[in-house]
Amino acid sequence: MTKDKRRLGKIMRRKRMQKQPPADLSVVETERVFKVELPQEGMRVDKFVLDRTPWLSRTKATVAFDEERVLKNDQPVAPGKKLRVGDVVKLILPPPHEDITEMERIPYEIIYEDDGMFVVSKPPHLIVHPTGGYRYTTLLNALHVRFRGTDIFPRLVNRIDKETSGLIICGKTAKLTGKLGKALEDKEVVKDYLALVEGVVEQGHQFIDLPIGKDADAEVTMLRRIDPEGQHARTEVWAVERFHRFSLVRCRLHTGRMHQIRVHMKAIGHPLVCDHHYGIRDELLESDLRDPPPEPTRIESPYGFRDGDSDADVTERIRALDTAKRHEYEAIAKSERVQRGADDALIVGRCALHSHYLKFTHPSTKEVIELQAPLPPDMQAAVDRIRTAGA
Repeated sequence: MTKDKRRLGKIMRRKRMQKQPPADLSVVETERVFKVELPQEGMRVDKFVLDRTPWLSRTKATVAFDEERVLKNDQPVAPGKKLRVGDVVKLILPPPHEDITEMERIPYEIIYEDDGMFVVSKPPHLIVHPTGGYRYTTLLNALHVRFRGTDIFPRLVNRIDKETSGLIICGKTAKLTGKLGKALEDKEVVKDYLALVEGVVEQGHQFIDLPIGKDADAEVTMLRRIDPEGQHARTEVWAVERFHRFSLVRCRLHTGRMHQIRVHMKAIGHPLVCDHHYGIRDELLESDLRDPPPEPTRIESPYGFRDGDSDADVTERIRALDTAKRHEYEAIAKSERVQRGADDALIVGRCALHSHYLKFTHPSTKEVIELQAPLPPDMQAAVDRIRTAGA
């Protein structure tokens, strides 16, 4: 597929989503109902459903068909059946596995707000939108709770990984969300991240121009690597503060590839601290700041399968670990000691990456908006303790 066709496809998907009435993510849904229009004439039912439920994985869609929870004109339908104009497709949703009361308690901070948009700073260990095993305990669900009872249905303009903290742009209307999304695609939004990385970054300022592609050898399909045949990727990096064994850097994205900062920093020999996939340690402990330091801490990854596992087993294991890590982060934010054995404690337990700075032109007012989110408690504590320890 050519670049122009991919771009056109994105535009058409965005327009289609803008035309659809928004779902209220603050309530538990029991079903989704869609009517087939002329552009969908002849489309397979499974593709039609997946296009309209981006949070639904292919595996879960297959289960829905097998359990006869996908209906066409009120009758169970096979995934390969072709659709006709006027058909009504219904997806019956299973009851949630999550504690839906968590939607009311999800923490975030509003950094900027006006009549058409707002920007929030999210904590780490929080999924930004419904996907996979998370349908209700996400940032977007919490935002819908905030605007419950109004005619505002928040939409995310940009997204960051579960473990990444920091700034996310949100639209209050479909029209403004589309304009902000286009500005993002056209690289008119400046996005800077702060990252705590391994080793001493010698260059004060540098550009990393290395193409990124899928890592075909990885067990986890989402992982990326430097690939001469991959997509163009460019990251600008400034050294903010250098320590004895670590550095705090500022990274500006000039392209938006998946895991770009993580892959690029690893490529120059400075992987992010506590990057489970691309780094050398899973946790930064108090003992790691001693001289000499111990071997970096690695823990068993919850991702992937064990013998006899089902998708549900893996999902539950990941969700349980996410909950535990979120509670540990909250304890660190309160300056509480999170024990690791008898004489050690946790400092950082997630990939040390923070969406720190945004600059863009407001689509309506044409005002230049500049926003910052300070380092979250775990990363700030890590920087302070590394500095004090001379590590």
